[in-house]
Amino acid sequence: MKGRFLNQVKALFLQNLKIELSTPERFLSPLLFSITIIIMFSFAMGKMEPSLIVKTFIAQTYLTAFFALQVSFARAFDPDTHDGVFQQMRTYPVISSAWFLSKYAMVVFMGSLILIPTMLVSLFFSPAVDLSIPLNFLLIPLLVILGLSPIGVLLSTMTMRSGAKQIIFPILYFPMTAPVLIAAVESSQAILLQQSTVSELMNSWLGLLSIFDIIYITLGLMLFGELVKAE
Repeated sequence: MKGRFLNQVKALFLQNLKIELSTPERFLSPLLFSITIIIMFSFAMGKMEPSLIVKTFIAQTYLTAFFALQVSFARAFDPDTHDGVFQQMRTYPVISSAWFLSKYAMVVFMGSLILIPTMLVSLFFSPAVDLSIPLNFLLIPLLVILGLSPIGVLLSTMTMRSGAKQIIFPILYFPMTAPVLIAAVESSQAILLQQSTVSELMNSWLGLLSIFDIIYITLGLMLFGELVKAE
């Protein structure tokens, strides 16, 4: 059973990866959107006080990535809606949790292709050349991706056949992602301003971020199968 489950996750993930890489526009358009917003941020903010540099870097990075990821996540099931692929998948003996994990891994991969370049561009356009990023800071954007991705998969499944998907998805997406973003911003600020270490933050904001990641992944595993049946 375990071998069958892992084989299904691997096969579905590779299939999704092949489809996504065959249409680069699916991640290039959100990426170009985020880079454009970062550049606009840098020109709009201009010179700043040193105390505001870190906060501005955090704000522009996460907010830009947040909107770009929303665009990418909302289209997670777009390839499955063509040629009746989704309906065929429902008739196959596919384990629902394996299907979810394959989509989840795909969304994490695509989200990383957006978030990492966004952070690098944001750092490049930062008004402070001495703004250094400690290695342990990279844990936070990773946790952000891991927490936002299951929300993207679930909401994309729920709104897949909705005619007002472009409206409904953001309305549901924004409130559910607020705890993840707030915890990420607070954790990032504490680390970049050297107010706390990662181990200390595990008892506060970083621990809260990890808990929400676990909650959203668990909800995805529990609800995905029911949402697929309801479609």
